[in-house]
Amino acid sequence: MSDADPSTPRRQVGRPPQLDEEERSQLILKAAASVLQTYGYDGASMDRVARQSGMSKKTLYQMFPSKQRLFKKLIEERLFTIQWPKGPSPSDPEEHLCHLLMAIVRTILRPDRLSLFRILAIEQKSDDMRDIMTSLMQGKKDDNLKQWFIEQQKRDKYTIKDPIKYACMICGMTVGEILLSTLFHKTLMKDEDIEPYIREAVHIFLKGLC
Repeated sequence: MSDADPSTPRRQVGRPPQLDEEERSQLILKAAASVLQTYGYDGASMDRVARQSGMSKKTLYQMFPSKQRLFKKLIEERLFTIQWPKGPSPSDPEEHLCHLLMAIVRTILRPDRLSLFRILAIEQKSDDMRDIMTSLMQGKKDDNLKQWFIEQQKRDKYTIKDPIKYACMICGMTVGEILLSTLFHKTLMKDEDIEPYIREAVHIFLKGLC
């Protein structure tokens, strides 16, 4: 007679559960980031990505038909996909703009994002990598930050002649400066100083648009 506790789940025997497409994709992208960091773009072969991910080359090529498509997806997901805040937006336009910029900063300062930024900084010699970045920049749809400027232009609250240009300007003044400080400066901006810095920059910027 067995003395095993019947309430204890039994260990499953047989083949491991199959991963769905999204799980396989994330494993492959994680492996691609690791291989890129270790070998650079030229040395980041599909063979190495397959081995690192534990996937067969057949599965890899089914999901990403080429090396360029694979790394384009990696960069698009990790650098061009912002985790925008959920829920209702602040009613005050200035507060709303600060809210959006903080969302961008929180996304790009994640360790996996910063690691990819550092790699790309030294990979610009690659023609493929330049083509990938150019394609992503040209195909980028208006994000929430650009939509904020478009909405304010419609309301005529601020003097906004070119919403996309102004969105890039405030992003460079805030997010760009914080990113550069994090990547290259010896003296890093402290976490508790980031939000006050953004608020001050936004206030000065919007004053100039009144």
